[in-house]
Amino acid sequence: MEKITIYLGSRCNLNCAYCHREIEENEPKVSDGLIEYIKGRPNITVKFMGGEPTLYMDEIKRIVDAAPHASFSISTNGILFPKYRDYFLKHRFFVVISYDGADGLRGYDPFQNVMDYPWLGVSCTLYHGNTDFGKILKNFAEKERIIGRPISFFPHIMHETSEKNQAYALTKEDMDSIYHQWKERVEKLVTDFEKYGVVNQRYMGLFRGLFARVQAVFSFGETYCIHRNLKKVTADGRNLNCLYIRDDEIPSDATKERMQVLLRERFPYCEHCNLYEMCGAACIKSSNHELECYFYKRLYGWFRGFYDEHCTSCDALGRWF
Repeated sequence: MEKITIYLGSRCNLNCAYCHREIEENEPKVSDGLIEYIKGRPNITVKFMGGEPTLYMDEIKRIVDAAPHASFSISTNGILFPKYRDYFLKHRFFVVISYDGADGLRGYDPFQNVMDYPWLGVSCTLYHGNTDFGKILKNFAEKERIIGRPISFFPHIMHETSEKNQAYALTKEDMDSIYHQWKERVEKLVTDFEKYGVVNQRYMGLFRGLFARVQAVFSFGETYCIHRNLKKVTADGRNLNCLYIRDDEIPSDATKERMQVLLRERFPYCEHCNLYEMCGAACIKSSNHELECYFYKRLYGWFRGFYDEHCTSCDALGRWF
């Protein structure tokens, strides 16, 4: 299935200190050309992002009305989710809510009440000061009792991109800690499944991220953010290699070739890395790319060997989602 992610704009009703999006003053509307592109794809998943995409609901509705055959997802901070819940339900949106396991830095808790919605995911950002999996999972468990449903811990690391978010950048010590905690919990998930046939849903998000990387098989020039199965575009249809830092438009008919040139210039060590097919060059906008490279080499290198030893169990768990 073809996937396209649309960056609707940079406006947001929160101001998370670790966020690496760049603000844009003049934001375009969704173009007719982009709508026609989506209408012409019979088997496509459309993901809406921002900023905060629920601030652009008129644009979202234009696309949904034009292409009701598509599958839709949205990544949101959850503030306006109650207002649009029925709309998302009607059109079978998969809703990913951002929640970091603590209320302080984001300034908003999306899980204050029972949440009656069938297609829900949770994205958690790991930043300096928020890397303790035990603490985060304990907080998730407390929220599960409030909202009346399980929450899977699906983490991703924050990306240091400027002085604005530097204070929350992960250190080497943070990365080492995250690696060991991730590894320990995935090992327990898989071995418990093998021994007892039980699945710890709290660890499934950790497993999913790694399992998806084994399945990815990126070729050089494809990245984690853009590859043969995923386009990332602005509302007016510009093809970019990053939606948060929109400084590099690339031709849609020569994306891979353009990215190969860029990667050779910025990260020459990527081309011959034996883990590139899982990593996809990590975050190409990170100002600390070598540290991210160090982290992913450890995590993905370990999991590839672990997967080879436990492939039957891992494939069975992979079919759970």
